[in-house]
Amino acid sequence: MENKEKKKGGVGLKVILIVFFLVAAVGAGVFFGYSKFLSDKNTDSNENMTTSNVTQAQTQTQSGENSSYLQHVVSAKTFDLSEFTINLADEGGKNYLKVNVYLGYDSKKLTDELTEKTPIIRDAIIEVLRTKKVEDINDKNMDNIKIEIIQRINPMLEKGKINNVYFSDILTQ
Repeated sequence: MENKEKKKGGVGLKVILIVFFLVAAVGAGVFFGYSKFLSDKNTDSNENMTTSNVTQAQTQTQSGENSSYLQHVVSAKTFDLSEFTINLADEGGKNYLKVNVYLGYDSKKLTDELTEKTPIIRDAIIEVLRTKKVEDINDKNMDNIKIEIIQRINPMLEKGKINNVYFSDILTQ
């Protein structure tokens, strides 16, 4: 009798150990699969969050709040689009804007796409800036202009999204 009880206890222990190792193996597989295959999708969701934050920032800026989302974003990388010289929408067409533009982004995959699409992106920025008047080019309105540029460019991109626009050497005349 005692041998049968010992055998049942030994079999139960073996079953528990086998189940434990199977659960551990499945858990390790799930962890590996998530880290290997879904981490890129997680980056995409972060970029979607950035897009929604930009839209929210535009709403806040239009409603008159002083704090802007773009003032708090520091991009990991920037892409130089060089200098733009653009006629402004003032009457008579005598005023122009001269500015250097840099696009801010975080995705490493985006650099090649930005290089390939530079003429298209430059054209989109020119379209946005040509609608502005000299009065629009001021500290209060620059965040609105940046957000408008971001919203114009991001739908063109497939490998990531830009999260900020940086201007340097702004000159209006």
